[in-house]
Amino acid sequence: MDDEQPLARWKAARSMDRVAVPGELQLTKTHVVFEPKGRRALGARFSVAKTFIAGVGTAPGTGKLFSGGKQDRLCITLGDGSEWLFVVPELSVAIERIRGALVH
Repeated sequence: MDDEQPLARWKAARSMDRVAVPGELQLTKTHVVFEPKGRRALGARFSVAKTFIAGVGTAPGTGKLFSGGKQDRLCITLGDGSEWLFVVPELSVAIERIRGALVH
């Protein structure tokens, strides 16, 4: 199996400033990847090796309509302390699956 073949996929949106860029969040054997779709995709791609992920959890919504509203977001924290936010409808499933992949 190719290391970059998705093991799990979720419809998602990456929270960026005041907007949420639609796309797909993917978990591969070695990375977590966000592939943006649509017109606002410029600069929205995200890819990080699992070895650089320090934590996976939730962050509260901002309440702003165009950035995903009030719903909680998936928060991926990297070893440098930076946080990357994603609106994922299946939030608890995504968190559990990504956390589980970090252990192995």
